[in-house]
Amino acid sequence: MKTPGIIDGVVVALVISLGAAVANLLLGSFIGYGTLFNVILLAATLTYLLYLFRRSSTRVGRVVMLAGWGTISLAGWWFDLLLFEQVLIQAGFIWLVRALYFHGSLFSAALDFGLVSAGLAVGAWAMVNTGSLAAALWSFFLLQSLFCWIPDLSRKQGDEACYGRSDHAAFQSAHRVALDAVRKLTQP
Repeated sequence: MKTPGIIDGVVVALVISLGAAVANLLLGSFIGYGTLFNVILLAATLTYLLYLFRRSSTRVGRVVMLAGWGTISLAGWWFDLLLFEQVLIQAGFIWLVRALYFHGSLFSAALDFGLVSAGLAVGAWAMVNTGSLAAALWSFFLLQSLFCWIPDLSRKQGDEACYGRSDHAAFQSAHRVALDAVRKLTQP
């Protein structure tokens, strides 16, 4: 899988914000604002989570994560949580998926948590100043496109940097020499 890039993040932010604007325009007169906000928020989060899963090389746990997200989101809707609480739940799931699927260290996950928190602040600022849900989503997801620049400081990456990729080639060369030596010893 291709790892996420800044351009991909900007395109996803644009698609989500335009989708929210169109949904608000088409459904705004039929559905109450609170319900419409919840529907758009859930659709935006689902779109972003599917994008993350598509870009992740890890295959394990995707169905469980989506089922957990759906269960918690529907439970929050059923128990009529405040919109602010719903936003925090959705942002928390975005952070959790990125922390589990893209970051190999606690420090990288903590930096990502800071990015999600900053995105929430920017989105809230846009919502207060413009009154537009699409502008708030655009601001939040535009800032989230920067998560691809968070360094992965996992142990695995550190080992590759220390030992390099040439160890595998050196092992293969030594293995071939050993096989040739065994062949020569076993032939009459």
